[in-house]
Amino acid sequence: MLLNTSKSPSILLVNSLASVIPAPTRTLYASTKAASLVLYQALSIEHPRIAFTVCMPSTVQGDFRASAVDAGPVRERNPNTHGLKREYVAQRCIEAIDKSEKTVFIPAVMRFAHLFYWIWPSFVESEARKKYNFSVS
Repeated sequence: MLLNTSKSPSILLVNSLASVIPAPTRTLYASTKAASLVLYQALSIEHPRIAFTVCMPSTVQGDFRASAVDAGPVRERNPNTHGLKREYVAQRCIEAIDKSEKTVFIPAVMRFAHLFYWIWPSFVESEARKKYNFSVS
């Protein structure tokens, strides 16, 4: 239907950096984001005439995490005030669709964090523990 009704058929998935770089206390969130990413990638292979764009922002400002099922004592304060501004993420997603970008890390430098996770996973995992104030009991 999309192919028949649009001059430029496109689908955007607003995902999360958590789909490619896991974090402690976010196991359910990260696993569902990773699963949706792979599903989306498979759909893009099956439907090459549709432009698929995935945006993966890092932490976004707001109170989104307040209702997370994996909430616990190592949570950040709510609402979160240290992340990306929602307006910036929305604008970057629109820009990505307009430019027919396939995979977009927000901010762009996070592409290197993803690569770094494959090269030196123990370092990235250690930094994630620090960021989320997580300690192994």
